[in-house]
Amino acid sequence: MSLPTDLKPLYVEWLEKEVASVSLKSDKLATVYVKALENLRSYELPIVHPNGLLAVKGIGNRIKNILKDYLAKYCKETGFNFPEDPVLQTENLESRKRIKIRTQGGESPESGSPKKKRRYVPKRRSGAYAILLGLLESNPPRVGSSKNEIVSVAHKYCDHSFLPNPSTRDFHSGWSAIKTLLARELVVEEGRPKRYLLTKEGEEMAHTLKRTDGIIFEDEETYQRRFRPSALEAQQQDESNEGEVTADYSELIESARLPASKGLSLSQDPQKTPEPSTLAFKTHSLSGNPLLLPPDDIPNPRSRSPLRGTSDNIIRARWNDISYELWDPATYDIILIIDHREVKSKGDREFFANQLKEKGVAVEVRSLSLSDMVWIAKHKVTKRECVLNFMLERKRLDDFAMSIMDNRFVEQKNRLKKTGCKNIYYLVEETTSDTAIRMAEAIRTAVWITVIYNDFHVKRTKNSDDTVAWLLNMTEVIKNYYAQISILVLSPRELKNQDDYRNSLDLFRKQFERTGLLECCQRFDCFQEIMEKKSLMTVKELYLRALMVNKGVSLEKAISIQSKFPTLKILLEAYRKCKSEEYAKSLIADALKNEPGTRKVGKALSETLWKTFGRL
Repeated sequence: MSLPTDLKPLYVEWLEKEVASVSLKSDKLATVYVKALENLRSYELPIVHPNGLLAVKGIGNRIKNILKDYLAKYCKETGFNFPEDPVLQTENLESRKRIKIRTQGGESPESGSPKKKRRYVPKRRSGAYAILLGLLESNPPRVGSSKNEIVSVAHKYCDHSFLPNPSTRDFHSGWSAIKTLLARELVVEEGRPKRYLLTKEGEEMAHTLKRTDGIIFEDEETYQRRFRPSALEAQQQDESNEGEVTADYSELIESARLPASKGLSLSQDPQKTPEPSTLAFKTHSLSGNPLLLPPDDIPNPRSRSPLRGTSDNIIRARWNDISYELWDPATYDIILIIDHREVKSKGDREFFANQLKEKGVAVEVRSLSLSDMVWIAKHKVTKRECVLNFMLERKRLDDFAMSIMDNRFVEQKNRLKKTGCKNIYYLVEETTSDTAIRMAEAIRTAVWITVIYNDFHVKRTKNSDDTVAWLLNMTEVIKNYYAQISILVLSPRELKNQDDYRNSLDLFRKQFERTGLLECCQRFDCFQEIMEKKSLMTVKELYLRALMVNKGVSLEKAISIQSKFPTLKILLEAYRKCKSEEYAKSLIADALKNEPGTRKVGKALSETLWKTFGRL
């Protein structure tokens, strides 16, 4: 007896039983089984042999083998023959044909010709499909796009979210498909912060997907102009960013402050100071250095294609091998970004965002790599974002006291310093607690050190409502400040560590912020990637962090230990050379006995460090 031509109803029934039994054991596993069951129900093709189940999304060898056992038991009870695998049947048939050809003295038509590899084509409206189209639409070739830029364009081409949602056990998002595209060499990843570019094969695939599904981009005219044959030839001549020139814009601004005819200073004739948007320069044909033009002879820069894009009207240039953009004051909006972990209480997680939105403040809640709140500028046309020079860390008084006790406060200040932000605020909400009362003197000392030595601002508020009022006023102050300021937005590509982030910013500020007409800032996606707690740390920083994991080791003590034992390897070798266990326990205490009080290590802490590193 043979089975029906489609056993899918039976497989669905058996998988429903498994879902019911698994739900009692593990919620996570039950979620996997439920998704597999839904996909099996919606699968359109008939399924006979259990191996055919592998074609259903979400069904792997584990579920297949379970259903295979069900089928074997069913066949035994009903007397049906267990079905043969159609794939094996085909292979056996082909094998018999080849044997027959050989016995007849012929030669197999497939001999000597390798099997052609099947071309990868992403499923329609999948994550990979959306990423390819997003890359094609978002930026010109050879420029590259960040993850945020791709997602902002690609989400409309995908049926799945690009953000994971652990609360619904959706740990994978549409962005997970980037791994497949990188492995298939359709997309390449470059630099830090990471930027993604289409390869030649990826670009061809993206064009095919667009043409097949009849997709029309929002700026279809720019796309058509970009990929005309003449445009492609022009792009091959310029492998760098489109619309960029190598130039020193700061010298232009400084020289343009002096009228050509009179040579007066800004203080003598402020009315004749040209606006940033009326400045222009041309590039030397040999050296690449700018030849400055007298202000009277400067043409309108908006008519010069090397300086401004055709659609967004932004000056783009490169200095010191770093690309940058210049945003005029009226071309961007100020937005307050609040970290999603910054809450008033567990029962009121959206308090700050909701209160500020009601008062007309542009607020967004996101995950921040550093700080609790930052103010960013968002370009009205390109939607690109940069971090402004205002950053805030909010703490309740009891949490502030605890951060001083466990050394988080010092470590956090050092990370904030690396951002190069000019205006860093510590906002402390006054709350009554035993810890705060007991550490009143330590809190006062920490506040004075933060203001005097770290050059941070400290603001104290009574409660959360007072904090909202201060944030409202602060946002208005920032808006007024940037109403007349142009922003120079850096786009570095090869940052080796977090110090490079700060150094590149300081270098641009020294060169470009001489006149006060503009302010240099890093892109927001660069800030997010580079300033992560564990991102691009130096070996020294990792060593210090390993030492500070031990309770009682402050940053000062860790630096003292690092000065005596420069690397972890040297520390481990020093422990191995100890003649006895007692000598090893007091090794660090003896090495730092002549250090100042805050840098000394007691015998108890020295023994703790030996237990951590000496027993290895």
